[in-house]
Amino acid sequence: MNGFPRGFLWGTASAAHQVEGDNKNCDWWEWEQQPGKIANGDSSLVACDNYHRYREDFKLLREMNQNAHRLSIEWSRIEPSHGEFDSRQIRHYRDLLGELREQGIQPMVTLHHFTSPLWFARKGGWMHRDSVRAFLSFVTRAADELGDLVNLWCTINEPNIYATNGWLTGEFPPGHQGDFRGFYSVISNMRRAHELAYVAIKKRRPDSLVGLSHHKFLFLPASDKRRDVWAAGAAQATVDRWPIGPGRMQRVVEATSDYVGIAHYWAQNVAFDPRRPRDQFLRRTNVPGAQLTDMGWTSDPVHMRRVLNEVKSLGKPVFVTENGIGTDDDERRKRYVADVLASVRDAIGDGVDVRGYFHWTNMDNFEWARGYGVKFGLIECDRATLERTVKPSGVLYGRIAAANALPEQPSATPAN
Repeated sequence: MNGFPRGFLWGTASAAHQVEGDNKNCDWWEWEQQPGKIANGDSSLVACDNYHRYREDFKLLREMNQNAHRLSIEWSRIEPSHGEFDSRQIRHYRDLLGELREQGIQPMVTLHHFTSPLWFARKGGWMHRDSVRAFLSFVTRAADELGDLVNLWCTINEPNIYATNGWLTGEFPPGHQGDFRGFYSVISNMRRAHELAYVAIKKRRPDSLVGLSHHKFLFLPASDKRRDVWAAGAAQATVDRWPIGPGRMQRVVEATSDYVGIAHYWAQNVAFDPRRPRDQFLRRTNVPGAQLTDMGWTSDPVHMRRVLNEVKSLGKPVFVTENGIGTDDDERRKRYVADVLASVRDAIGDGVDVRGYFHWTNMDNFEWARGYGVKFGLIECDRATLERTVKPSGVLYGRIAAANALPEQPSATPAN
């Protein structure tokens, strides 16, 4: 069986700061101004100029037979100062969402995709006790002003990545390293923010589907030894769970939601190592024999089936909110697209209710701390001219979307 369910959503995913350009009122722009924070000294000042070229970009998505697109709206544009909402920016996002609808493309709107307004960050950001209330004010305004154009909402993008990179590795603002107290504080606040945002949106738009996007690392035991099996489980629990009370944890995918959003890119081997107390006695390594991406990750498309089957028991619709491969080799991307979609199809055959797949990303863009050096797009964006060119991988993905099925594999035995 090569086909996908009727009504399956074929889309791509993007984030406002990575594509819009000139987004100077957020913490990421301030972060970029610090020397050494962004590879090659790259800047999001222009990005892909999607803020002005969104009609052109959405037309390309339609030509690639997309019927959905996941995007974020920029909080720092809509609420540039605490409690002050910019009607011009709200009109901009209404026009943008309306254009998607005109092109026959259903939007999935993300409300927080790694960036926060400067006023919010300077009050302590997601560590501050009032962060949940501040975010909820933005959410309710967005639902009131844009909700008639949106049926799919994603409250928060990858809270585990956001907290890890901002408070443990220091790769994202505010740049803390090894701050586990801060990490758990941020995760806890984001959990509460998601739950209250869910209630607020459903109150205003009861027929909409509301969830979040969970970044699903896959940690594999480095051996069948009991200590390594334990180590992999411990690593998995750290990134898959968030606190719900004193001494109580919950899987992120079990959060209050109408669907489960899964972002998956890579896997690592994990071994127990008593010499690494600062790393929770864990040693993480890339999977031997697996090919590296330009992000330095080991990525195997067969893992997608396992990842999706892990949420089967929840009995909820599932969307692959992000998946892709960072590489300059588009032939490799073509192979990856076909193989990972085969894994998605196999998971559906296993009984997982997967209703859509959003490829990361539609076009090469500002890849956070990696700048423009890592390419994930199905569309090339020339850095000098900003000309868009659909890559062969984008052509393939468009054909799959149009057919709602994978290409037939050539028979091993030639026909007579």
